[in-house]
Amino acid sequence: MLTATYALMTLSEEQKKERNAIARFRQYLHTHAGAPQGIDPDRLALQLDELTRFAETRHQRKVEGCLMPAVRAATADAGALLADLETLNRIGRHVLGAARRRLRMAFDEGATHIKMLCFTLDRYCQNLLERLAKEEQELLPLAQRVVSSEQWFTIGTMFLSYDAAHNERRRKSAPPRLRRQARRAQAA
Repeated sequence: MLTATYALMTLSEEQKKERNAIARFRQYLHTHAGAPQGIDPDRLALQLDELTRFAETRHQRKVEGCLMPAVRAATADAGALLADLETLNRIGRHVLGAARRRLRMAFDEGATHIKMLCFTLDRYCQNLLERLAKEEQELLPLAQRVVSSEQWFTIGTMFLSYDAAHNERRRKSAPPRLRRQARRAQAA
C-alpha cells in the first residue's frame, strides 16, 4: 500500500505543478489578449513548450502508460471513464497542433491572428484542466479502489524509472557549473 501512496502522491504533485504552469500561462495570455502587440513570440513559444513538455510527455506517460492500463485490466467498469480521458487527450493534441501552426503564422500576419492564437492556446489550457480534473476526481479514486498491491508496486517502479530518466536528462542538459554543484552535493 505504501507504493500506491507514493504513486498517487507523485501524480497529485505533478498535477499541482501542471495546474500552476497552466495558470501562469493563462495569466500571460489574458494579460496580453487585449493588446496582442505586447506578446513576445519567443516567450509565448517557450511557455507553450514548457507546458507541452510537462502535459504531453511526463504526465501522460505515467497516466496513459501506467495507470490507465492497470485500471483497464483491474475492472471493466472503467471503460467510459477511460474513453472520456482518451477523447480529452485526442482533442488536446488536436488543439495543440492547431496552436503550433497558428504560432508560426501569427506573428507574420498580425493582431487578428495573434488573438486567434491566444484563443486557441486558452482552449488548450482549458482542455488540460478538464483532463486533470477528471483524473483527480474520477480516475485516481477508482485506481485506488481497484488496482492490486502488486500492480501498484509495478506502477511505482515505472514511475521511479521515468523520474530517474527525466532527472538524468535534466542533469545532462544543465550548464556545466550546475553539474559540478550537483556532483559536489552528491559527494557530501
